[in-house]
Amino acid sequence: MATRSAIHWLLVGSCACSALASGMAQAQTAGEVAPEAPPAGREEIVVTGSRIARPDYVSNSPIVSVGSEAIQNSGQITIERSLTQMPQFSGSFGQSNGGSTSTGLNGGQSYASLRGLGPKRTLLLLDGRRLQPSNPDGSVDLNIIPEALIENVEVITGGASTTYGSDATAGVVNFRLKRKFDGVELNSQYGVSDYGDGQSFRITGTVGGEFADGKGSAVLSVDYTDRGRAYQKKRPYYLARSNVPGTATLPQGTALFGGNTPTLASVNALFQGKYGTAALPGSAAGRYTAQLGFNTDGSLFSTVNVPVLNFRDPESDLAYIVTSSPGSQQINFGFTGSSIQSNLKRYNIFGKTEYELSDHLKVFAQVTYTSYSSVGLSNPTLASNVYGLSVPVTNPFIPADFRPILASRADPNADFSFYKAFNLLGPRYQGYEYNVYQITTGASGDIGVKDWTWDLYGSVSQAKFENWQTGGASFQALHDLLYSPNGGTSLCAGGFNPFGDRTPSQACVDYISRRTLNTNELRQRTVEGNIQGELFKGWAGPVRFAVGADYRYNSYGFQPDSAFSLPNGTSDIVGYSVLLAARGKVSTKEIYGELLFPVAKDLPLVQELNLDLGARYSDYSSVGGVATYKADLDWRVFEPLRLRGGYNRAIRTPSVGELYAPVSTGSVGIGAPNRSNNSGDPCDTRSSYRQGANSAKVQAICLAQGMPASLVGTYALGTSQVFALTGGNPELEEETADTFSAGAVITSPFSSPLFRRMSLSVDWYKIKVKGAIGPLSISQAFQFCFNADGSNPTYDPNNYYCGLVGRRNPSTGVPVNPSQPLLNLGKFDVSGVDVQFDWQVDLDDLGLGNAGKLSLNTAVSYLDKFASQALPGAPTYDYAGTIGFSIDTAGGIAHPRWKSITALSWSKGPATLGFRWRFIDKMKSNQSVTSATSTLRGINAYNVFDLNARLDLPWNGELRLAITNLFNKTPPQNGDEAGNFDSQNYDTIGRYFSFGISQRF
Repeated sequence: MATRSAIHWLLVGSCACSALASGMAQAQTAGEVAPEAPPAGREEIVVTGSRIARPDYVSNSPIVSVGSEAIQNSGQITIERSLTQMPQFSGSFGQSNGGSTSTGLNGGQSYASLRGLGPKRTLLLLDGRRLQPSNPDGSVDLNIIPEALIENVEVITGGASTTYGSDATAGVVNFRLKRKFDGVELNSQYGVSDYGDGQSFRITGTVGGEFADGKGSAVLSVDYTDRGRAYQKKRPYYLARSNVPGTATLPQGTALFGGNTPTLASVNALFQGKYGTAALPGSAAGRYTAQLGFNTDGSLFSTVNVPVLNFRDPESDLAYIVTSSPGSQQINFGFTGSSIQSNLKRYNIFGKTEYELSDHLKVFAQVTYTSYSSVGLSNPTLASNVYGLSVPVTNPFIPADFRPILASRADPNADFSFYKAFNLLGPRYQGYEYNVYQITTGASGDIGVKDWTWDLYGSVSQAKFENWQTGGASFQALHDLLYSPNGGTSLCAGGFNPFGDRTPSQACVDYISRRTLNTNELRQRTVEGNIQGELFKGWAGPVRFAVGADYRYNSYGFQPDSAFSLPNGTSDIVGYSVLLAARGKVSTKEIYGELLFPVAKDLPLVQELNLDLGARYSDYSSVGGVATYKADLDWRVFEPLRLRGGYNRAIRTPSVGELYAPVSTGSVGIGAPNRSNNSGDPCDTRSSYRQGANSAKVQAICLAQGMPASLVGTYALGTSQVFALTGGNPELEEETADTFSAGAVITSPFSSPLFRRMSLSVDWYKIKVKGAIGPLSISQAFQFCFNADGSNPTYDPNNYYCGLVGRRNPSTGVPVNPSQPLLNLGKFDVSGVDVQFDWQVDLDDLGLGNAGKLSLNTAVSYLDKFASQALPGAPTYDYAGTIGFSIDTAGGIAHPRWKSITALSWSKGPATLGFRWRFIDKMKSNQSVTSATSTLRGINAYNVFDLNARLDLPWNGELRLAITNLFNKTPPQNGDEAGNFDSQNYDTIGRYFSFGISQRF
């Protein structure tokens, strides 16, 4: 029904425009609807996706062009959210991203992910030139774009490696800046959510003009942005998840016994004899004796998948892990600090000057500097899972009720494992400080042969990031306190009593807590030269060419805080990864050539037929020599109809980070165990693996991996995360991609005022990536090892995927350092269709008098296939129409069949009013692809509406208003857990108001 419905809307023309377009700003199919005029004084321009200057501004590849007014109408102060709304893009890291504790990167950064293939496969350019990478994987942060000077954004989907080199596998996003700016312009914008948070403020100032009798020009732009947090607690749809059954790590503390469990009799003697509970049945012995929690008064309560007995502490919303309720332990996700929008403070300075030394020689210099910071907020430190503590029986603070239970164990003098949420240290903060600069200088001119021109530029740039953490706890300090004969009173005033939700002295808090700092530094050096012009006159027109060469150098350095990298190879900070220093570099030498060959002209059904051929050879210090090539065709059948398409061989070479990043541990989500889907640890007794027909075979693998036999019948992981090993791989090779496109552009052949300004484009694309670089996720390794998809039909514990899962803690059964190897994995095969429709009409042509003008801009994307193969020979799964699968952590998890955006605007005189409709199709859970029996719910269709208006004021002023999510549409739930949303693709902030004003002098 969803497909039929979407087709119906497509047939009636209501699909979606340039995903950003609204009001008077429209997405354009380059060369068809209102093409951008060439700059004054020139007859030829260079089209994104080609190196050849041409007079007609057409492209053989599908181009979406978005103007600056459309970006403003979106009501966003950063461009990332606007791009994400376009049908060609998938949600990626952005304003909802709080950052990574394992890499020290990403907090506050925002990326663009074309076709869901990830930001590292989407090449970002500024006026056709490469930008400084902002991440060791080669991704470029959108925060460094000088947004105040953006004239339009051009997006090409499909490979463009022949034109620009590596990283253009999914396509290119080229930010074109205003070429001339004369005068002074001030612009400010303020926004706030309907819930009173998420405030944003931005002010920009731009000044520019000509000098030296018009031979020179200069522009300077300064941009300040301040974006505040938006909180879960203020939104009822998030608070719906406050009471979710599960095992929690509590501030009161929990004792775990592993295989050295106490007797059921000792537990019964306490709970039945002293606390007055009913006698505990022998059948539940494993549950009641595996783990016990502490009340603040020194008494104990029961935990883990059974009715909670004798819990005495009041519920609290201090952290999402605190509460319990009668009958079962609960997890409260309404933590007061949980945010759905990260804060951001950003300063951006852009300056450029050009000067004509003569009629045949022009030089320029350009500087971009961006400084921005963001602070992420997360739950307090959790000593759990592999980061649990141990406590000796000699600790003087052990409650009296607990001592008989310890004494009943087979080894009564053994230490016991201890989990605790360290609320006493407050929430953990992740601070990010970024400083990025790029200096570019160059020259261009005429060669003196025909119309041949040349250009040469060089660029030096650097991105330096500092990542600090507070709220961390020191393993060594806690060990010293817990093992101190006097409870730590000799180390800090009052000592440290871990049993119960107690607050020690400030001296002890200071003794435990740590502040840490990591630094990253990325550098890039680029030199590039090009020559282009007409070769000779062909029978159908001039044959044009472009040739060029470039050199590029990229380096990466990472220095972790010493606390994350102890000499013994461990981390001293509870809950944080082991991080090792890393350094590496890659250099590239390239040559390329492009030929535009007119094949035929002015023939029946061939008004014009052009062939564009290109080739590039690249020599990388990492992978050696590789070649890319392309063949594109442009066929204008007659004036209203143009056909276009072609083939591109694209590559992406491994980045310096993918090659040289050190192996370290990081927190990785595997989902919660559920009998209806293949999530969580398969050894967990609550999982579908243990509940299924092959439970005995699953249990055998668990035992072979080191699961204690005494725990296998009651084992519960108690978290949805594990700490996995990841790192660079210097043996990586390049990715290769074959991209195909075919399409048609139709402009209206009618002279009627109602239909004469109509345009329709339909483009099919197919991107096939081989040897894709990425980690084999632990969740996939679990599924493949335990035969969720038929990868291990004999349940062999020596299976390759079982080897990645690794060993288990012999005391707790928890997976220890499972591996996520970075490899040239299998394949991606992505295909679909893009449709754009544009229409304008003057209302007086319809007999409505001087009532203004209407514009309808619609664009829609249909995803036919999103197939992924984890490794060569492994099964291939098609995730089109599903949510939950991502090819990398920043690639986006939503792959809807249909995604569209439609903008309808009315304008008259100085006023414009726009209405916009955004649509994302319903999706199944990705687990339904790998497991036919999975019942994990997917996500409902999403319709949300925006309103925008602008008014021209006297004396070159302008007033703007935007309301996004006009009707405060609740985001659709993702999965079975209430309050779980995909914040990268859906509006989790709610209704948002923004006001802007600008003044030109």
